[in-house]
Amino acid sequence: MITLPYHEDRMHDANTPGWRETGWRETISRHHAAMVDELGASVAAEVEAAVTRAVSEQRQLAESEMAQAVTEERAKAAEDARRKLSESLNQTLRRIRQASAEHETLQLVLEDSTSCAQRAVVVLIENNQVSIAAWRDVALTEEDQDNGAIELAEAAAVQSCVETRDRLVAIASPAEVSPLLARAMSSTETDRIYLFPIAARQTVVAVLLAAGEVRPAPIELLCEAAGMKLESLDAGMISEKPAPVREDLVQIAGAANAGKAEKWTSLGAEEQAMHLRARRTAKVRVAQMRISESEALRRGAQVRDIYGALRNSIDTARADYRETYMSAPGMVDYLHLEIVRSLAREDERVLGHGYPGPIS
Repeated sequence: MITLPYHEDRMHDANTPGWRETGWRETISRHHAAMVDELGASVAAEVEAAVTRAVSEQRQLAESEMAQAVTEERAKAAEDARRKLSESLNQTLRRIRQASAEHETLQLVLEDSTSCAQRAVVVLIENNQVSIAAWRDVALTEEDQDNGAIELAEAAAVQSCVETRDRLVAIASPAEVSPLLARAMSSTETDRIYLFPIAARQTVVAVLLAAGEVRPAPIELLCEAAGMKLESLDAGMISEKPAPVREDLVQIAGAANAGKAEKWTSLGAEEQAMHLRARRTAKVRVAQMRISESEALRRGAQVRDIYGALRNSIDTARADYRETYMSAPGMVDYLHLEIVRSLAREDERVLGHGYPGPIS
């Protein structure tokens, strides 16, 4: 019920003609205007609330759709990455199975670990020493490579990896991986280095060290495959143990060194040690050529001119060998013998006409 306002002045006009009609009209007009204003404000509020809800729902829907799209895109990217990694690993494993030499096998492991580790070094293990064979994306130079082997006892983590034949994670400190490798592979001593053994015939013959962002599982698979391949090969510098030197002769083969043969027992202890170091150095230097210059070696072998393809490396190795070892009594050119055996596969003609032959 609508209560009309009371106005005394209107009481006197109650009997005035048209008062009732005029008064009711004004009253209704006032209330109508108030109702319209109130209704307009209510409608505006409801419209604003509805718009706000619609915008919020649309935003939530868009965010949900975007989140779903991002999730699907991430899943697709992860699946693509897994597929590419799987394809790469399968291809590498096929190449490892087809490898014809130990050095070729290790080169494949180093090259194909690129997608699994930012930085990597392959070292050879021989006579309780660690020799740097090849590397990528680390602060090493040929001078570091030529400075000689690292005693295994100077790199505790490497030694443990060799002894246990298990993957290890170590701090990049000089005591763990040697001062040279720690400096080359990491910026701080708190960085981690992964060590992956490559074993053949129950013996670790090489170790792959990886640093940076590392995915261990694929690298471990590659190293295990490489070890199995090394076991399947009949002979080679890495997989075989150093053959003991015959007691009667210093030379091991080759008529080129026949004039320098001496009784092994006639040499003193220091001279015998020099011969053993020379033979080990020859093996390591040739191994480094095979690993770091495998493509050039392949091309040189195809055209039967390995010396032409590896001239700089061979000449540098010959010069170093001549300066370091050839002055020793009864010294044999073990470097020449290793070049013929490992690079030329016992066929000296494949080295090419320019090859200078044994060091005189």
